[in-house]
Amino acid sequence: MAWKREIIGKVLKGKDGKADYIQIKQNVTLKEGEYLNLESKKQQLDKVNDLLQEGILSSENALKASERIEKMPDFVRFEIVRVTKDA
Repeated sequence: MAWKREIIGKVLKGKDGKADYIQIKQNVTLKEGEYLNLESKKQQLDKVNDLLQEGILSSENALKASERIEKMPDFVRFEIVRVTKDA
């Protein structure tokens, strides 16, 4: 059974001292008992490095993931990720 990660939105830093806000990038339906993870840039990079060290992720895939994560602008505090099990 594999895990599927789906980025459904972002928590963005508010401008000019205003409150942070959530931006949803697609229509989603949440069910009772489901969880959403808030993942920062640092947390995501650390996870990629951990998976690479454990041999779960190939160096090629780790590089691609790291490149994608590094492109995340500083005003993005977290990505909102739904993690589900594939049947």
